[in-house]
Amino acid sequence: MTNEHTRRALRRAATIAASLTLLAGLLSGCGGDVVPGSPHPAAPDLSGLDVGELPTEQSAAPANDNDTYGRVLESVRLGEAVIKPTDFDKDLVYGGSALLPTAGRAAVLAPEIALEPIAELGMIAGYAVNGTDDPNARGPKIGESKVLRLTVLSFREDPTARLVAGRITAAAAALSPDTRRVDIPGFADAYAVSRPRSPVLVTAIAHQSYVVVVYVADRVPDTVALAARTAAAITAELPLLDGFTPTASDKLSAMPFDSDGMLRRLLHPDPGKWPYPAADPLGATPVDTTWFAFANGTGVVYGPRALSHLFGRGPATGETNHDDVERAAFAGNWWLLRLPDENHVATMYARVLAKTAANGDIPASAPVGVPGSACFRAKDADDNHRETRYRCYVSDGRYWAVITAQDEKTVRQRAAAQYAVLVRNR
Repeated sequence: MTNEHTRRALRRAATIAASLTLLAGLLSGCGGDVVPGSPHPAAPDLSGLDVGELPTEQSAAPANDNDTYGRVLESVRLGEAVIKPTDFDKDLVYGGSALLPTAGRAAVLAPEIALEPIAELGMIAGYAVNGTDDPNARGPKIGESKVLRLTVLSFREDPTARLVAGRITAAAAALSPDTRRVDIPGFADAYAVSRPRSPVLVTAIAHQSYVVVVYVADRVPDTVALAARTAAAITAELPLLDGFTPTASDKLSAMPFDSDGMLRRLLHPDPGKWPYPAADPLGATPVDTTWFAFANGTGVVYGPRALSHLFGRGPATGETNHDDVERAAFAGNWWLLRLPDENHVATMYARVLAKTAANGDIPASAPVGVPGSACFRAKDADDNHRETRYRCYVSDGRYWAVITAQDEKTVRQRAAAQYAVLVRNR
């Protein structure tokens, strides 16, 4: 990779992180009392909006004919069947999640998983979640923090999953001659390995056509305690997988891009082009750590559980502040939330505006003809975050969008176009 490509990847990583950190903060305090009323008239006149050259009507989603897209979509779906670390350990309040639509991505972001078996035996999709009690943004230090990474990988058949689970732990055991097998209480079919005096335990277990890989670490090398924590994680995870219906491998290329109608309502960063589903580049993860905070996707729609993996974590934001959000669509740096009704939107909107003001962001001019909209300039708007230097909040009914840009005129035009798109998709 050239120096220029590296710089671009780092700028994009910084922009992604800034954008997602913003949403994490904005979702803080979304629940609570309902505020009555609507922030916009029932039948707005869109003729006077200044949208520049932007379209105000979106094209319908194209047909999917590609397994690559299907694997991303299936990885997003899988996020609804993955535990929150705080479900079984309330200390694990910091972390994030990652889409793993390819074996190579899985082996990079969850390096306890050997690449060869999951690539050779046909991994279909994957999803991972992190949890730690260490607030360090670059990730916890092994031996100084409590850590969990739980990864779920899907395969075509149950026998394949069982074979993969054994090969993953065999590869982990081969890394050191003093590795030993560890029993996980209550799970005789789990493969777990550790090293003497190591505070880390790696476990893989097959469940139906899935492989669940649990990486746990603590401050002291207590294998019994690590095994108990692993058992707790597996106990919490397996019922979620029992309730999940995977997409058949021969149906991946037929998965719809926009079954919820969310992406149709979100302004697309590249006007006139559909935002095809993709996992964000690995450049969004610091090069000196395998800990991921935000390794999500674009052109995808998250459900409430997967959204909770991304946001609302940590003592500063609380654990359940996003509970009213039903769906969240992402296209580049922009996103759209769907809530139960416009009263919930009004409640969230009021709290977001208050939080934005408290953060010290600078008010900017809102677009004319977009009732209830609000725009701001970020107080810390360096070049790495220039794509999110300005942002506008736009709502219509039960939908609420955030649009960003480098300059004030562009963000106003984008916000106006976003509002028109929402109105025309009522």
